[in-house]
Amino acid sequence: MGVTYPVALDNKLTTWNNYRNRFWPAKYLIDAKGTVRYFTFGEGRYAQTEDLIRTLLKQADPDVQLPPKTGQKDPQLTKDRTPETYLSNHRISGYVGDPLLDNKPKAYRFPTAIPVNSLSLDGTWTAGYQYFTAGENARLAFTYRAKNVNLVLAGEGTVTVLVDGKTVKTIPVAGTPTLHRLVDESTARTAHLELKVTPGIQAYSFTFG
Repeated sequence: MGVTYPVALDNKLTTWNNYRNRFWPAKYLIDAKGTVRYFTFGEGRYAQTEDLIRTLLKQADPDVQLPPKTGQKDPQLTKDRTPETYLSNHRISGYVGDPLLDNKPKAYRFPTAIPVNSLSLDGTWTAGYQYFTAGENARLAFTYRAKNVNLVLAGEGTVTVLVDGKTVKTIPVAGTPTLHRLVDESTARTAHLELKVTPGIQAYSFTFG
């Protein structure tokens, strides 16, 4: 890929946990003295982040010669799309159904209707601050508008994906948090997603494109 500089890997989530990180993606800028100067969660703010990187490089070496700015503008990632949604009991948006119980297993039931840009739970789930953990007969439903749907998953097991009641795939899950493509269509549309999740699987966040 033409990358000539060192890239740190965090396969055991040591850095993730030491920063008490809860979001995907997350960006942290650290200056030449090792001080965290900026952080931001979720997609976007690319131009602002680039400006701050350039500022910190100049502070570290006033004589540094930087390349021209990329001029990148934040794309309208969620325009006419369901917004990014974190499965966090303190940060979830668009949730409908039985009240969430913090950090303890609870049996949930789908409501009679799930509006667009909303999700709900069925079966047993543990709703944590960083992720939701599936229990027995765990299902998750999401009425979304997008072309593709992604979900960060961890643990060991499988997730069966249904769109508008039809099974489209079964995804094997193994190991640390990884982004999985659930739905990939040629055009954006409104649809009803349902996931059947193996007990022990951890679900972190949805993104839509």
